[in-house]
Amino acid sequence: MFDLLKGRGRSVFSSRDTVIYLFNIFRLVGVSPQPNFRILNFLYGGILTFAVVFYLPIMLNLSWMRYRDILSMTEILMCIQTNVNTFGLPFKSTMLILSWARLRSVEPLLTELDARYTEARDKAKIRSCAIIGNRIVFFYTLVYMMYAVSWMISALLRAHPLFALWIPYVEWQRSAWEYWLQFSFDCTMALVILFHQVLNDCYPVVYINIIRTQVQLLANRVKRLGTVANRSQEDTNVELKECIITHQDILRLVGIVKPIISVTMFAQLLITATILAVTMINIFIFANATSRVISIIYLMNVFLQISTTCYFASCLQTDCERLSMSIFHCNWVAQDKRFKKMLLYFLQCSHENIPLFAMKLVSIDLSAIVTIAKFSFTLYTFIQKMGIDRSLKN
Repeated sequence: MFDLLKGRGRSVFSSRDTVIYLFNIFRLVGVSPQPNFRILNFLYGGILTFAVVFYLPIMLNLSWMRYRDILSMTEILMCIQTNVNTFGLPFKSTMLILSWARLRSVEPLLTELDARYTEARDKAKIRSCAIIGNRIVFFYTLVYMMYAVSWMISALLRAHPLFALWIPYVEWQRSAWEYWLQFSFDCTMALVILFHQVLNDCYPVVYINIIRTQVQLLANRVKRLGTVANRSQEDTNVELKECIITHQDILRLVGIVKPIISVTMFAQLLITATILAVTMINIFIFANATSRVISIIYLMNVFLQISTTCYFASCLQTDCERLSMSIFHCNWVAQDKRFKKMLLYFLQCSHENIPLFAMKLVSIDLSAIVTIAKFSFTLYTFIQKMGIDRSLKN
């Protein structure tokens, strides 16, 4: 399985290989149906979906409110900063579950796009795309697992369960076996949340990376138009026509995944802004050294939830601009009138970039991160100037 991270185990890669790890996690959380185990998959996926959509968002908030008398302000804020993320988890996970077939439907289109590139350097770029896409999923899983393990260790040192989720007839303070039962159940639910968060946060990056690769391949192909020796004028015109069709297929690909990314990223941007504000209050006002380290790790995870997607979206805009510039670098001067007319049409179409917006309100790019960071610092400064931090301490 890990050979794919280094590009070993196969000689030919395709863009479809980019989503192997992604859909393995879909299968792990019970979303991807298995033909040979329909009933078991339905029960397994139904239980996990019910836990994420209904059980966890309710119980996570009731649990810390139930034990708020024995929790410190730092522990309460740590619960809040974690539970804020669960408010958007049901919405994002439901959207992603409903869109599973839509995401899967792009694979025949990707196969069709890859078939148009036969040169070694183009195949190398497709191979790089597949490796990077799976590395992204692996990296997200690793980072989130590090936070989960640090949180579990902290809970063990405090002799306190992670969430204290409600289990019938179980009081974790009453006996040792009940504590370990509660702790094991909480850890299991934490892993369920973790893998759902991996899906929600890395699927936009993976698909934007695929789109970027196709745009880059097309730009390189356009740049080579009219430069190949011993190629007739008619063959050059046909190749330009194929480039225009490829560009239209890329726009079709964007049209499939863009609505899904728009909805889930809008929810994530709102959640991230709230979490950053709460976490900063906890770090700078209430947290001790251990809690500060955990909160900083959590803050890094929160930034990771949006920063990679915003970065790749900004890079996609740059790639679209380079596609327009590559048209000027082809050997259009030596071509006939028909070629130049088609090239003008292609130039006009290529000027339409591929903007990604969160519900048509917020542009998904690096400027969104700056806006959220400014909002969080503004909120923290407001709380400090108003003396709310001193009131909470007292």
